[in-house]
Amino acid sequence: MSGLDFLEKVEIFKGLNHDQLKSVKKGAQEKKYFYGDRLFAEGEDADRIWLVMDGQVDLRFDLPGRPTSEENTIFSISTPQTLGWSNFVPPFKYALSAYSATKTCSVLQIDKQHLLECFEKDPRMGLMFMTNVAAIASMHFDQLLESANVSPVAKVKITVHMSTCGIAAGARQVMSALVEEISCSDRPDIEVASSGCIGHCKNEPNITVEIGGGEPVIYQKMTPDKMRQIFQKHILGGEVQKGYILND
Repeated sequence: MSGLDFLEKVEIFKGLNHDQLKSVKKGAQEKKYFYGDRLFAEGEDADRIWLVMDGQVDLRFDLPGRPTSEENTIFSISTPQTLGWSNFVPPFKYALSAYSATKTCSVLQIDKQHLLECFEKDPRMGLMFMTNVAAIASMHFDQLLESANVSPVAKVKITVHMSTCGIAAGARQVMSALVEEISCSDRPDIEVASSGCIGHCKNEPNITVEIGGGEPVIYQKMTPDKMRQIFQKHILGGEVQKGYILND
């Protein structure tokens, strides 16, 4: 599977002739991974390219302190597509983390230095390769834009109103409870903000919840326990807690 017939199908080597592909193959090494194995991590030095021979690899963003999740996948790569073209694009770091997404996954690794030596001997080969890299980068950029516009979950914004009166009434403790709940959840779509007084000092602390562009819900006289209840039942469960809603 790792012979010249496979390399001919790989888009990043499109247009290379038989002899050029033979020189590429000399630096190739086959690797096998199992479901959940990480091939490389976001921010690591990009020192090789990865050709998916069998199975699927997910490119994901990792959240600090949280296990990886399929929900964090930006896009998936299958045979005969290429990973790791960041080798040839500054700052030469992997922009996302790569994980095996199937029971088994076979890839062909090719060291960057080997490719550079091939290009030094055959500049035309290098030009064709970089032209293909530019085309792949453009395709991935389009996929990234598309995934950004189609979110698998509704965007959530929670605003804790932390004016002087709100802080005096316990807004800081409410904010701490909220942050704790978010850290224990697996929801990267939740945005937390702080804001000033909304003119209901006697009903502080107040929070505002906005989900997926819907109507804001303002809760009054919050406590850490109420904040945890709202997070679990409204934010995660979709059930507005009517008993805590601010009445004008």
